[in-house]
Amino acid sequence: MALEHDKAWDNFEQILNLKLPIKEAWNKLIDFYEKEFPQNFWPKIRELDVVYEQSDINEWLEQILNNSPLPPVVKALWIGIAKVFYEEKEIYAIYLTGSDNYDQENIDWTIEPVYDPENKYGIIELLSQIDSIISESDSDTYTFLDWILPLAYCSLTIDEIIRTKLNRALFLNLNQQIFVTTGYGNGDFKALTTIV
Repeated sequence: MALEHDKAWDNFEQILNLKLPIKEAWNKLIDFYEKEFPQNFWPKIRELDVVYEQSDINEWLEQILNNSPLPPVVKALWIGIAKVFYEEKEIYAIYLTGSDNYDQENIDWTIEPVYDPENKYGIIELLSQIDSIISESDSDTYTFLDWILPLAYCSLTIDEIIRTKLNRALFLNLNQQIFVTTGYGNGDFKALTTIV
């Protein structure tokens, strides 16, 4: 039985809108997949420590802003998800850029950033662990899960960081709010909680 993209997306959005702690949100996400698409690797994915990496992501964001403060013209931040080559292997990373305009429905605003800091990439080990686990599946299943799971994890964990851990003073500068979106530069994306 194949997973339906729309059903998986709707489930992901419903969980994100609940604004749950990452572990609880992740378990709800995995509950959905175990029910809809049984695979023997779901227990391994459920057991991944999704809480641990939050502090690293938060520190990465704050380090970038400490080293390269946001100019006041930045209205929105893009946290892109990409596979990059590092030490001769392909791994997952996220990267940060900023724009002076924003459109929740269209990511064209990310194409020409006005904020493009040095050392903007951060390695996300958990996504590479997920990639290793799901690579055991057939190519259609792998392609599907390699789309939804990284996007869901980044959205859920970064959204919680914004709501509960982020040093807002580093981000707001002269702005009253900063929009945040995460996703694939050439694909799907999700608007997250606004930094206020």
